[in-house]
Amino acid sequence: METRTWIEVDVEKIRRNILKVKNLTGKKILASVKCNLYGMGIENVAEKIDDLVDFYGVACLDEALELKKLNLKKPILIMGSILPENVEQCILNNIRITLCNDEIFQKIKKVSTKFQKKAIVHIKVDTGLGRIGFREKEIIPFIEKIIKFKGIEIEGLFSHFATSESKDKTYAKYQLNTFKKIVNKVENLVKIPIKHIANSGGVLNLPESYQNFDMVRVGLLLLGVYPAKYLANKVKFDCAIKGFTRIAFIKNVEKSTPLSYGLSFITKRKTKVATCNIGYGDGLRRDLSNKFWLKLNGKKVKIIGNICMDQTLIDVTGKNVKIGDIIEIFGDNFEIETMAEICNTVPQEILCGFGSKRVKKIYIYGR
Repeated sequence: METRTWIEVDVEKIRRNILKVKNLTGKKILASVKCNLYGMGIENVAEKIDDLVDFYGVACLDEALELKKLNLKKPILIMGSILPENVEQCILNNIRITLCNDEIFQKIKKVSTKFQKKAIVHIKVDTGLGRIGFREKEIIPFIEKIIKFKGIEIEGLFSHFATSESKDKTYAKYQLNTFKKIVNKVENLVKIPIKHIANSGGVLNLPESYQNFDMVRVGLLLLGVYPAKYLANKVKFDCAIKGFTRIAFIKNVEKSTPLSYGLSFITKRKTKVATCNIGYGDGLRRDLSNKFWLKLNGKKVKIIGNICMDQTLIDVTGKNVKIGDIIEIFGDNFEIETMAEICNTVPQEILCGFGSKRVKKIYIYGR
């Protein structure tokens, strides 16, 4: 059976990207594989990178337990705030907890005492993103409280940037300076083995965000996708993902023919139109209608008309095409980053959209 729409994930390129981050930073690497590696599928990748990374980062307990099934050797950090009822499974499975509120601390005390087993935690501080974490004025009273309890091992202290990929580094530097102040205050009370704030944007745009700390967290860069397209000028990573679909229908239409929902495109000449087996249900955002292109034999073919849930029209006038021909959706020419710019969003959201179940993922382990 011919595959309708698929993504090739080159695991060897992912490995090369990890080595580039390692060589660039000289620090421990946390592979951020949340949301099933941004929709690209972690199950067939994790064991192939386990020898290169130092940690895995996920968003929630369910993701951590899925990773645990793979029998990986490296530890797993839940980077989001868990619920009190999740604490027991985290402690019993040696899953690292992000500790960022008193409710979780109180639950840890009960579970740790019950099982006589330490909780391993990374304490989250909010330096300006405003999601979760202790603010600067809150952190020292909390640290003073938890170091009295022997059932917690403080393995890490971390924060997260709001604008690490931005050309204007003012706010990122403010966050970094705040983090440095907090680290110094905390380490006057207790030494922290792993301090980390650098994400993919920080690795590329703010070397000072990893130079004085212990670990970097990378997600997009694993896949060779940049948090902002201009950052490709900093370091060359290998795009590890390529998307493809097929032509399902071909027709010739006259000038002034309206196409697709909403009649957003009307032909200006006789036009050869191909219908492709991909739509916004597969991750090709509707915002790209009439603004983006796909590729036929390496040449751009424009999307015409509104992208539908399951199908997309392209202009193949003058092209020799037949039903079943392969069309490239994205590859190594920054298409993911360009889609994000057009849709006024981030590459992470674009990637997660392509995580649709009906987009088959094919894993390549070097060619």
